[in-house]
Amino acid sequence: MKKRNVAILFGGCSEEYAISLHSAAGVIRALDPERNTLIPIGISRQGDWFLTTADPQRIETDHWHSKQDRRLQLVLSRSGFQLKDQQGNPIEVDVFFPVLHGRNGEDGTLQGMMDLFAIPYVGCGMSASLIAMDKVLSHQLASAAGIAVSQMVVVDRNDPDRSMKEIRQLQLPCFVKPARGGSSIGITRIESWDKLEQALQLALSLDERALVEEAVPGQEIGCSIVEKNGQLILGAVDRIQLNSDFFDYQEKYVDSHAQVECPAILPPALIDQIHDTARTLWAVHQCRSLARIDLFLTPDNKIVFNEINTLPGLTATSRFPRMMERAGMDFSCLLQTLIDQAAKGEHHE
Repeated sequence: MKKRNVAILFGGCSEEYAISLHSAAGVIRALDPERNTLIPIGISRQGDWFLTTADPQRIETDHWHSKQDRRLQLVLSRSGFQLKDQQGNPIEVDVFFPVLHGRNGEDGTLQGMMDLFAIPYVGCGMSASLIAMDKVLSHQLASAAGIAVSQMVVVDRNDPDRSMKEIRQLQLPCFVKPARGGSSIGITRIESWDKLEQALQLALSLDERALVEEAVPGQEIGCSIVEKNGQLILGAVDRIQLNSDFFDYQEKYVDSHAQVECPAILPPALIDQIHDTARTLWAVHQCRSLARIDLFLTPDNKIVFNEINTLPGLTATSRFPRMMERAGMDFSCLLQTLIDQAAKGEHHE
């Protein structure tokens, strides 16, 4: 079998730059070198692409960039694409794997460019990526599909006072968050309205719109989905047992004391209901390739939509690979499935 040339894109112009480095290192470690020739491409915070020889450890500690790295350019045309270094030497790529979290990597911008020029890549397409990143649009879509969502008010950076009356009608505690973003960056849980202004300032420093959203009582649960040969493979449902107010950036990546129960010990009928909800959300968001569906489970077992991650964390210990492993698909097999599907062009929009 001919080896595939797989370009791993990581870094990027995003608040989630550091998280991307960890995911990319996890992907590189797990991919089978007998089946893939890996082409690690680091994207600087300024947006420049570099071909790097850094090993996974140097990537995840942000020491991947050196003077020896070759600056790259992507030459685009309707008849195809070429990746070249600054001397004009071509870099042969069969499929791109954008391990890019957040803005400019997970929000539809990169996906739109790749769709326009028929570039094979792993992950959801432009529309799903854009909608899933925008919590306002995503919640509206989920609600229209009959799935319960939390109460929220949208605040515009140019006229934040216009929404104050509506906000005060919400029930505390609330979460204040950027309308677009991930990894819980810029999110504040408020227990009293005197904390609202500071929380809004933080959220609006990261996006033009912010959300003030009622907290949903209960627990956070998740369901992973991978598409293979036109069929959906659902991973085990997991459940997060928190030791803080919410599953924030610190809990996720720095000093986590949260316990993630995988598979979640829940009644089989409830697991089926969670899976059905995840399938519906996948369909209405027009997802493909992979996604992690995040939900809330209230004390009376009501399922409430939280968000969709079109590029969830991809380290060996991340929730997404763990859920799929419990469903019989180990990390290496999971990644190879995603690459093979993308290389076949079966998901191209």
